[in-house]
Amino acid sequence: MIKAIIFDWAGVLAIDGYWVWLKKNIKNIEEHKQFFQETSNLVDSAKIPHSEFMKILARESNKTEEQVWKEVRSEIVINKDLVDFIQKLKLKYKIGLLSNFTYPWLQEILTENNLWKLFDKYVISSEYKMIKPNPKMFQKILNLLNIKPKEALFVDDRQMHIDGAKRVGLEGILFINNVQLVKDLKKFGIEV
Repeated sequence: MIKAIIFDWAGVLAIDGYWVWLKKNIKNIEEHKQFFQETSNLVDSAKIPHSEFMKILARESNKTEEQVWKEVRSEIVINKDLVDFIQKLKLKYKIGLLSNFTYPWLQEILTENNLWKLFDKYVISSEYKMIKPNPKMFQKILNLLNIKPKEALFVDDRQMHIDGAKRVGLEGILFINNVQLVKDLKKFGIEV
């Protein structure tokens, strides 16, 4: 029986503003995609500090760090319909947040939009110095929620993260859009 639903942030609860911004501000982004993914992984796993990440983005875009964050932030659009749906789910299920993200950015966004209350527990990668699909990330959120893997569903927009969750024993739903998510949740007997 499902007792908790765990959501990813970027690409599920909000548009991944980092990648939208990169496509608008980095020439030949496809040629440099691996560099920016690796840089994101480094900051998300706290292998480089957030300040260094900002310096890299500023240098690569010929902008100031302040401009970079202001522009990236403007690209992060919250999926308000999904937030409303999760508030209804929260009446029956524990809700978790499991995200590869740099904590300073996410903390600001969640605080500004009063979204911390949406989650019973959360695990942000840069706070734990590891990123999905590391099994320890999934174990951490399960432990915080005090549930077993078979009692949780994980929703993410990247198949490799869903595969990582399944290796730990969680069921996973690959997020495409809100309509598809509701249909997939029904397959697990979850309705509001």
